[in-house]
Amino acid sequence: MGFDKTSDKLNKGEDMGLDQHAHIKGVKIDWEKFFNDDEYSDNAGVFVWRKHARLQEFMARKWAEQNPVEKIDGHLAHLGFNSDQDAPCYITEDVVKELAEQIEKGFSDYHAEDGFFWGQQFQKESVKEYKEQDIKFLKFCEQAINDKKVVEYWCSW
Repeated sequence: MGFDKTSDKLNKGEDMGLDQHAHIKGVKIDWEKFFNDDEYSDNAGVFVWRKHARLQEFMARKWAEQNPVEKIDGHLAHLGFNSDQDAPCYITEDVVKELAEQIEKGFSDYHAEDGFFWGQQFQKESVKEYKEQDIKFLKFCEQAINDKKVVEYWCSW
């Protein structure tokens, strides 16, 4: 699900670009419900972002740290992990700690120089628009870690 900047409506992932989501490992997401039931996301613990370029930069670096032997090939390899990798970015205590700092700083250490339809041209605005959701996600991750659950982050571009 994504935010369409031109019409002020959610585009539900129908346009090309960066789609991101996170949830508890092993939980099957009912995407049909997600797109049609406003309360499903909160009840199911599903977080979705559309073209949040700086969050993607952050998660791509964390993924690379978690997967140092993984090599990404091709002319877009510099953009980091994508849905064709075998593993997501796992949200560990260290990731949560830095995520909290970066939310506070507007992800200023994770400027997206490039991206394949990532929305990098409006990344500052996306940071502001998603701040409330990012904080909610952070609290969700902290609780999951306390409950000995694993949160995973996936992306597709």
